[in-house]
Amino acid sequence: MDFELRYTETQEEFRKEVRAFIEENAYKEPITTIDPMRVTPEMWNKGREIQRKLGARGWYAPGYAKEYGGGGLDREHRAVLAEEFARIREQRRWPAATAGSTEVSAIHTSGLMSFGTEEQKHRFLPRLLSGEWYGFQAFTEPDAGTDEASMKSTAVRDGDVYIINGTKVFIGHSPPPIHPDYLYWPAVTDPNAPRHENISAFFIPGDLPGITYTPLDLIAAEGSKWEVTCEDVPCPADRLIGEENKGWLVTQATLAAEHGGGGVVIPHRSSLTLRFIDYCKNTLRNGKPISKDPMVQDILVQLYIEDRVTRLWGLRNFAMAQGQIPRLRYTGTQTALHGKRFSPQLGKAFMDILGPHCLTDDPELAILVGAVEHQVRLADVTHIGGTPETQQIMMSRGLGLGRAAGR
Repeated sequence: MDFELRYTETQEEFRKEVRAFIEENAYKEPITTIDPMRVTPEMWNKGREIQRKLGARGWYAPGYAKEYGGGGLDREHRAVLAEEFARIREQRRWPAATAGSTEVSAIHTSGLMSFGTEEQKHRFLPRLLSGEWYGFQAFTEPDAGTDEASMKSTAVRDGDVYIINGTKVFIGHSPPPIHPDYLYWPAVTDPNAPRHENISAFFIPGDLPGITYTPLDLIAAEGSKWEVTCEDVPCPADRLIGEENKGWLVTQATLAAEHGGGGVVIPHRSSLTLRFIDYCKNTLRNGKPISKDPMVQDILVQLYIEDRVTRLWGLRNFAMAQGQIPRLRYTGTQTALHGKRFSPQLGKAFMDILGPHCLTDDPELAILVGAVEHQVRLADVTHIGGTPETQQIMMSRGLGLGRAAGR
């Protein structure tokens, strides 16, 4: 099936409106950093300001219902927004990292949309969809990463509050000293219940007494990461999302979104792979373009194929999320698995073609403004959102295979 998008004259007029907004808010000159770990508080705050401007137009949550504060836009208008923001990012005139995100993260809305009460949706979603709130997805713990059911954080009901205790690691994106408005925090509420039936999910206000934020100094990450500890934190009971002890279902709705179930519109020329192919075509080595080397050509062809598969699956999942075609359970995880396998392949390809040069982050010598060096550093960080092995298990269950088949 052809998933390519074709636009009407009215939708192209909308594109002009979007471009005018972008030019009004983008940097006039390209920014010098591509690494989200090096985003400054000033850049972050500019990104947050733009998110709120998008929210006021309904563009920060274009596919959500207007009754919750979304834009209520159709598939094509959402695609126009995605394409235009991808274009300005390619020009390096848009804030990096999460504060540069131009659409609310489904990681923070999916559980609420699926299991929150109507009262919670009307109370929380407008703040999320307008860009007013920014939060940390506080899932990973020192002893619970991919195996989220092993978490040790606890939440004990005490009248109108839950007393939260525990530590989460490798979470967030904001540069120090910027803290979140809330923590999306699963915790054990019934230590005697079986795994997967003992967890509840909370939106903990980020400024409550007893919360400690410690920035982490990492070699590679998708933005600044934090360790967050709750020590006898009194979280209001109305911040429980869904039912008590049903938090596993809430988090699984979140992870389905994180694994790419909602799809993504990736414009033809915006990917790092295609930009790297252009670099090889236009950069000389021994008097000839790098791409003239037969070995390099073989590598680039394989990278191109994998990149186009990524784009096709993103468009397919997007079409499923919009109801254009029936949704299949395994497709989001399939896309996530492909990305996790492709990332090390891409990093190795950079090393094979460029050698030590791809490790250089000097502003004058870095390739593609440091994007190549950052990818090599990040290439083997494939555990975020679940390891590749876990993705395979989840995909097999979506296909009705394995131990869960027939249940």
